Amino acid sequence: MQGPAPQSLIAALSAFTPAQLQRRRSTGWTPDRQRKFIEALAATACVTEAAASVGLSATSAYNLRRRPDAHAFRHAWDAAIDCGMRRLVDAALARAVHGVPVPIFYKGEQVGERREYPERLAMFLMRAHDPRRFAAAGSGDAGRGAAPAHGDPAEARLAEALAQIGAPTDPQPTPPPAPPLRLPGPAAEDGDGAEPSD
Repeated sequence: MQGPAPQSLIAALSAFTPAQLQRRRSTGWTPDRQRKFIEALAATACVTEAAASVGLSATSAYNLRRRPDAHAFRHAWDAAIDCGMRRLVDAALARAVHGVPVPIFYKGEQVGERREYPERLAMFLMRAHDPRRFAAAGSGDAGRGAAPAHGDPAEARLAEALAQIGAPTDPQPTPPPAPPLRLPGPAAEDGDGAEPSD
């Protein structure tokens, strides 16, 4: 997941004020190392890799993050992780939409490849994007207490009120289930086609 930091993050880094440490060591968390760490964190979304890229340990990065005077560093760290998560979502979405190549082997030799489309990943992304619309049947996500994602405020208040009194949140009555389909039994011996009595 390597790549350059997005422009929006680079712009945010210009406002980032590195933590000012009382004991400055050339081998420690200098302001330049803090900035490079944040850029690497945005590119990799991995604290260990980002710390290694500036020649320091992940433990020392977490120690710096915990310092009371490092609030700007913490905010930049959070922004970098958010950036990495957006990239992860983009990559997962691309896999769900475009599929994943899977090699085909015959007698130990690769003879081609096919594409697999990870449906569970697609459903997860769809539910995360619009839980009301793509909730699993019977999961409860689409039912009681779930506020409409794009409805008007009155609809949200109605759903909340119905949930409080224990009524279903769907104001439309659910039709009763259809009776089971019964197939006619074997024809009677007299051949009239009537169903035998129970």
